Amino acid sequence: MKKRKTGFTIGILLLLAVCAAAGVYWAWNNPFFGRRLSAIVPSPAETQAAAQPAAENLVPGLAEGTDEAQTDAEIQAQLAEEAPEMAALLQAQESARVEVKEPQTQNQPSADRGLCSSAGAVSALVLGIDENEQADAIRLMRLDFMEERISVVSIPRDFWVPVVDMKEHGIEYGRINATYGYGEYFNGKGGGIESLTKNIQANFGVSVDHYFVLHFADIEKYIDRVGGVDVVLEEAVYDKEHSFSAGPHHFDGETAVLFMRMREGDSDFYRVRRQSLVLTCFYKKVMNELSIWQLVRLGVSVVSDRSILTDFSAKDVYALACLAGRLRSEDVSFIEIPKDMYHGMTTNKGASVIVPHAGVPAFLQSVMDGSYKEEE
Repeated sequence: MKKRKTGFTIGILLLLAVCAAAGVYWAWNNPFFGRRLSAIVPSPAETQAAAQPAAENLVPGLAEGTDEAQTDAEIQAQLAEEAPEMAALLQAQESARVEVKEPQTQNQPSADRGLCSSAGAVSALVLGIDENEQADAIRLMRLDFMEERISVVSIPRDFWVPVVDMKEHGIEYGRINATYGYGEYFNGKGGGIESLTKNIQANFGVSVDHYFVLHFADIEKYIDRVGGVDVVLEEAVYDKEHSFSAGPHHFDGETAVLFMRMREGDSDFYRVRRQSLVLTCFYKKVMNELSIWQLVRLGVSVVSDRSILTDFSAKDVYALACLAGRLRSEDVSFIEIPKDMYHGMTTNKGASVIVPHAGVPAFLQSVMDGSYKEEE
């Protein structure tokens, strides 16, 4: 009887160990909150057939929670206990980060440190959502682990496009940013990213591997978490209620978001530039003042934040933190669609929108496939 009890106890312990290992494996490889895009969005081949690249076909109906006091040592100890594999990789990365190296003519990973990810390059759709569930900021990102570069291209929120998935609700055309709200309203929570991704694929022939959706309240929170951002304005920026003089400014989260969302007095083109300016300053602040351990801690807190919708897993967070730790400022490019590739129009109902020209799909595709070259 005693031997039987001992065998039963050992069996239970082994089962618990297997379950724990399976749980760690799942958490390492699967998103905390949100579903993989492959599970909710058709393949590019299924949607690209619906693309209408010609400008005249696009515009019918138009008339011209983390303890920030933690030290690196405490973070290392916690990671070593909770995720020893990640901790070992990060320790090697941190050691490589502080080495003094000669500048390289090409930003290729050295043979001794290897790639941050075997994926080669991945793409992501990053959205900033306003209080009306509209995608106020739309960014496509290419994360290149081979050349160790990041390219970020902005899609103007006012692009007027065919809406490919809302005909049953009487919606055939609209602003690209509104498709997120349509998806949330008609299809429920999580339907917004599905709808916006479908419409980007259909209109521009661009598919993405991952998504990251946060509201502007979240942006404000994480800017405050790193102590705000320092921004230098080349000229004064103002609208009916606010003004910012030319010169240096320190923005807390609330002020940074207000600055990003100012709209009066100029076009969406300058709005995109203001958003990119704040994002660039935030990136520089994080990279210059946070250690690799703090970067990972910040990344894990972001993807585990229940107010944020993403399909990034812990494994993806490690790869991103690893890549971020190797990048120089010149390795991150914020790209704008050239102004001669679209023009402003007014709808029959008097709304101001932007009409993308026939060259926009190819331009976006070149950024996302890595063939885009910036002009000297």
